[in-house]
Amino acid sequence: TVYVSYADDVVIHCDNFKEALRLLECLKRRLKQCKLEAHKDKTKIVYCKRNQTKHPPFKVYYRSFDFLGFTFKTRRARGKWGHLQLVFTPSMSRKAIKRVGERLKKLKIHRMVHLHVREIAEILAPIVRGWINYYRGFNVTGLKRAMRRVNLKLITWVINKYRRFRRKPRKLAWNWLQDRCKRTPDLFVHWQLGFRP
Repeated sequence: TVYVSYADDVVIHCDNFKEALRLLECLKRRLKQCKLEAHKDKTKIVYCKRNQTKHPPFKVYYRSFDFLGFTFKTRRARGKWGHLQLVFTPSMSRKAIKRVGERLKKLKIHRMVHLHVREIAEILAPIVRGWINYYRGFNVTGLKRAMRRVNLKLITWVINKYRRFRRKPRKLAWNWLQDRCKRTPDLFVHWQLGFRP
């Protein structure tokens, strides 16, 4: 049994379903003694399928869980020798991606039309660098979605800044941003790491 905790969030890894059930009941009893109770929505037994070909000998209700901004679930990944295999691995959670969108909305970059693109890059740099440093250590699928949101917010800025893009297809503004990325690939932190428009 492996125990991982952060503040009041806990993940306990068990070898089998019976052990997980027994441990969950023990935890509930202990919490009750302390006049506490486990969060009903967050407290669950999750089946961490990896390369098992057989179905488990119990009914599976949950196959993923969120912890510290990551969603842990079974995904296909390339193994050591390049072949695809099933791994139980974390990626940026949907809630975390949504929070990225909310943070970008609060920044109101799309309204900063008085600024040059380099100044926008300077404003975004520490924020985006923080997201990338935290989430890129594992599966980057979720992080790609979050960085796409950053690029979409930049598109809105381009449309608002340059009159020639208003009342025209967003594709033209997207092309402008792609062209800018080709000319100055180091302008934005996420561009430097391959999250380009």
